[in-house]
Amino acid sequence: MKPQTTNKLQTMVEQTESNQQTVRAQLDAIAQQWAEHGKFPTGTSETDVQNLSSTLFEQVESYIETCVTETTFTRREAEVWALSQFVDENGLWLTDDAIALVLATPGTKFGEPTEPDEATSMSRSITSEEVQEHYTTAKKKLETARQTIGAATYPDRDDVLTNPEIVWLNRYTIERLQDQCQPEEVTLDDVTMRLLDGVETRLSLEEFSRSYLSARDVDNVAQIAVEQRSFKRGTLHITAHTAVQEELPEIVTETDAITHHGHRYDFSFVEDPYGPQDHGRITLYASDNIIGMDEVPLEDGLAAADDHMQELLDRDEELLTRTVD
Repeated sequence: MKPQTTNKLQTMVEQTESNQQTVRAQLDAIAQQWAEHGKFPTGTSETDVQNLSSTLFEQVESYIETCVTETTFTRREAEVWALSQFVDENGLWLTDDAIALVLATPGTKFGEPTEPDEATSMSRSITSEEVQEHYTTAKKKLETARQTIGAATYPDRDDVLTNPEIVWLNRYTIERLQDQCQPEEVTLDDVTMRLLDGVETRLSLEEFSRSYLSARDVDNVAQIAVEQRSFKRGTLHITAHTAVQEELPEIVTETDAITHHGHRYDFSFVEDPYGPQDHGRITLYASDNIIGMDEVPLEDGLAAADDHMQELLDRDEELLTRTVD
């Protein structure tokens, strides 16, 4: 079973402070205007951005310091990584534009060098493209560290594993897995994957979306949207905007994974009573009564998700997923 904001396999860090949803939602909205028009929304000042960003800094400061002192991350990489990893209690991420805005704004404690030699290497100006580059570099550094440790603990693992990770198991657990091994299986990973697949409930993105709308009643749902970048990261972050405040329907709690274009995804799902927004998201469905947003029939939203996935596949993007039948 999965808690309301994530399924049991999700590994992203979650925050539960009640005010963080407001902070991230405001920064995402401000950043959208800032990126598109080069100015803040009417009624918003740099001081507002500084205050919101300072609140975020207090929440991730210790995590950033840990990354700087215990990894090979530069401070800028650590800041981008922390801002990219943490989500609020409603599953809302900072967009790349919002991260760029936070780091580019003075007086927030982000982007401030802590050593004299950092002053020349850390420019205050930063773009969303540079944010993506820093994130990719940090991710590669983590992968290199895992590879270094794994080479000593799992010889030749790259020959049999696609995305190797390090885990520790009790000896009794290992023996139980070995007892379940079938003739064609040569590793414990093979055994574990077969056992998990046997009990996993998977639905396609279309099946899940249609079933959710049916369970909640389409008239009660304003929007269903998927975080666009989550298609690359192995866990789909889905938000439904609805006034219904009850336990999640069984279609959410009883689904373990979502498939899309032959790729398997873990997923997080939240029902958000606040206003719908589409920045950094792919809208799967939007009703016809949302002020400032066009209606999106489910068929059109699913087609948009298909097109985005196909673009990733055509560009041979690295996806943190595995293919399934």
